[in-house]
Amino acid sequence: MNRTGVLLFLSLLIFNIHCAQKGEDFATVIFFVGDVKINGAVAEIGNIVKENDTIITGTMSSCDIKIGESIIRVKEKSKLLISQLIKTGAVENVALGLDVGKMLCKPKKLMKSESFMVRTPTAVAAVRGTQFTVETDRKKTTRIKVYNGKVRVARRVKQLEEKIDTILDEAPPLVEKEKVVITEKEVRTVEKKIDRVLARESGKDLEAAVARIVNEVKDEVIVTRKSVDTFKVEDFTKENREIIAIQEKPNEIMRKIARVVKLEKEKPKPDGRLLVTRYEVYFIKNGRVVWDGVVINPPVREEGKLYIASGDYVFCASIDGPVLWRKRIENNGKLALKGESLMVYSKGKVAKLDKETGEE
Repeated sequence: MNRTGVLLFLSLLIFNIHCAQKGEDFATVIFFVGDVKINGAVAEIGNIVKENDTIITGTMSSCDIKIGESIIRVKEKSKLLISQLIKTGAVENVALGLDVGKMLCKPKKLMKSESFMVRTPTAVAAVRGTQFTVETDRKKTTRIKVYNGKVRVARRVKQLEEKIDTILDEAPPLVEKEKVVITEKEVRTVEKKIDRVLARESGKDLEAAVARIVNEVKDEVIVTRKSVDTFKVEDFTKENREIIAIQEKPNEIMRKIARVVKLEKEKPKPDGRLLVTRYEVYFIKNGRVVWDGVVINPPVREEGKLYIASGDYVFCASIDGPVLWRKRIENNGKLALKGESLMVYSKGKVAKLDKETGEE
């Protein structure tokens, strides 16, 4: 190799190393609510997430992670393994392992050389750019729902882990408003069949034997149309709204949240603090956001206090933020003050709360 060739080789090597290094930090925690741990340590907004990291969320908790141009939300009581994060230039290859719990996924529209894959104990889902959810419980039952685009799904059998890409190419895609359920029993049945085929193929050319096995059992490994069901309209609408709303928050909002979190750490209030922005409500206590909701209607204000209702809760707080009381009560966001009472509206019903204590 001449001198020019050597220099070109070294330049390419340095460029590739640089790209690989950049790829190491292209996943970050952009927001979380409640109790979230990364590798056993309490999460912080802005944490870098790397390969082999484990994210665990507690009750009434969630964690939003931006992976390149994709975003996922890990819901409560979940355990997620970051299996693969590879970024070379603009090309992203992501693999995630959901051991238990639920995850909402908004992967970017992928190029041909890119991949976004989610594994559970019993299923594998691969996409090219769509919106979907994956849920798996302690019985290893997996539920996959599609809200936009297409998702290819296969049963996860241990003998064919290395051939899963080839198998998924054969799977008919799930499309919008379709869902599938995969049980551990189904997977174990397929694995037993493969064991019998492997015994029959023993002593033969391994590569050829694997090809025959894949061809023989692929229709039982992939999720075919007969296994697909459709959503109830109300279920689709509710979850689709949440997925659409998942996005990186503006810097101005993040600065406000950080300021209140810092204040609550330095000067904690017994019942925490409330932050109301134009579109969202944040309840901050013990130095972290422990609940968030949307602003359905503007707060009701009276004598230095504000009252606001959002979905599951009604709050009363001082104008400067400290919470005076909160009440868990279903509502449609509408409130009204009448004398000493706060009227809370929901589904044609009205609850009357004491405006000073929140008691019914």
